[in-house]
Amino acid sequence: MAIRSSWRRRLRRGALALPLTAALAAAALSLSGCVAKPPASATAGGSASTTLNVAAATAPTTLDPASQCTLQDSQLTSSLYVQLLQYDAKPADQGTTQIDPTKVKPYFAKSWEASSDGKTYTFTLQSGWTFPDGKPMDATAMKYSLERTNTINSCGSAIINDLYQSPNLISSVDAPDATTLVIHLLHPDSAFLLAMATPAASVVEPSLIDANGGIQAGKPNTWAASHSTGGGPFLMKSYTPGTSAVLSANPDFKGDAPGSKTINVKWISSDPTLLLQAKNGQSDVTIGLADNSAKSLEGASDVKVVAYTGTANMQFLMPNNKAPWNNEKLREAVTYAIPYKDIADKVIDGFGKLYYGPIPPTMPGYAEQYSSAREQDVAKAKQLVADSGVKTPVNVTLTVLAGDNNQASIATILQGSLKDIGINLTIQSLDASAWGDAVYNGKAQSALRLDGPAVFSAGYYLQYDEDCDSSYNTGHICVPANTELLKTARAATDEASSNAAYAQLTKNWVDVSPKAILYLDGSPVVINKSVSTFFWSPEIDMRTWKK
Repeated sequence: MAIRSSWRRRLRRGALALPLTAALAAAALSLSGCVAKPPASATAGGSASTTLNVAAATAPTTLDPASQCTLQDSQLTSSLYVQLLQYDAKPADQGTTQIDPTKVKPYFAKSWEASSDGKTYTFTLQSGWTFPDGKPMDATAMKYSLERTNTINSCGSAIINDLYQSPNLISSVDAPDATTLVIHLLHPDSAFLLAMATPAASVVEPSLIDANGGIQAGKPNTWAASHSTGGGPFLMKSYTPGTSAVLSANPDFKGDAPGSKTINVKWISSDPTLLLQAKNGQSDVTIGLADNSAKSLEGASDVKVVAYTGTANMQFLMPNNKAPWNNEKLREAVTYAIPYKDIADKVIDGFGKLYYGPIPPTMPGYAEQYSSAREQDVAKAKQLVADSGVKTPVNVTLTVLAGDNNQASIATILQGSLKDIGINLTIQSLDASAWGDAVYNGKAQSALRLDGPAVFSAGYYLQYDEDCDSSYNTGHICVPANTELLKTARAATDEASSNAAYAQLTKNWVDVSPKAILYLDGSPVVINKSVSTFFWSPEIDMRTWKK
């Protein structure tokens, strides 16, 4: 399955420096023989400093990298586990750094080579790395981890296979010796290395898994959902699901030393409580604060508010196979009835950008000429309703994620604006589990979702919605020409051909208004000024954070 959530992991998002194919080609050619380095501004060989307190609005539902389906699920993974590769970093505002999701660099694999046909990757791994109990972290463990993820066949499998499944992109994995890993692909894939930098490409300890439920085809490991089986920069000192976690620096970690000695994580669903703890210094880093609350802290003496823009976008979903959304004119009417500027000003307080189209403006393949933001035009919306032939009023249930303050505010605005064109919304607030069941299993009549890709490429992202037969197409969107255009774009070996296919795909998508894109999200993080090093990733990479 894919990762989505409030942004289930297709996970989509940020300003990309290089075209995807160029970035990967440069990485594959230039990084063979490189030595693994931490993200920019990390502690360079130094020892961990002090205790860092982190507060977040949403807790993970599982700690198992093979079964994680949301960005929230993965927020501890980079601290507890080692991935085959890692994303690069680039400078961000106010002295911080952020992920560069178009570039990868060494981590557990210190170098790699690709075959001339692009179907075989040979990775040279670090030597002498171990799990906390002293067992080797080696090619055998990495092979076990990848094969386990594919056997479980959950979200992690979708990610490491770049959404090429049935059959999987990864056809086989070999471990000829302790430091050599060979991955054979079914066909070339320009985004494969990006997939190997995601939390899904984490190495787990085989003996721990085997002793605690083992591997069962098509089933999650319930023990691993609440226990760490990794050997990353931090160890799990304590964990209370949904409430708190305490991470301590791993003294035997062979990679770069983590920035902090201890990280205390608390999950707090109450926005006023999150805000209070950020204000009074109880939280050194606060993630998931409502945008208006974060805005209220701008200019405060003890904290800084930094907004990071990736590819996550807020969507109003209209499942195209359900009445009334199987009527194209009515869907288009909705997209012109929405007061986008009001939402941008009143809900996200300017932490974002308006656009309309299938590809976010921060992702390679974005077609600006077809992706202009739609503006509210109530008269046009009413005419489209009349042209649709749908009898009004229409009663629709809108499903939102409980505890998500932005969704709650947006739902109220939509309720008022759509009523003006004869669509009555009843708001249904569900917890994360029930929300996921409603949205991903086709039960929701409409829904709000903050969405973005786990692998930062348009090909991965669009595989959900632009393949009519995809099991991940929860919007039941089908623009027949786009299925072939997506195949063309993903298989293209040059940027111009890929972009041309994505441009036509975008035009086709915009013409049928399959959903409403409300905004590109800018994620504000509140950072206490005592924090000297901060690296932002939508997957919450805390390895280098320190005071």
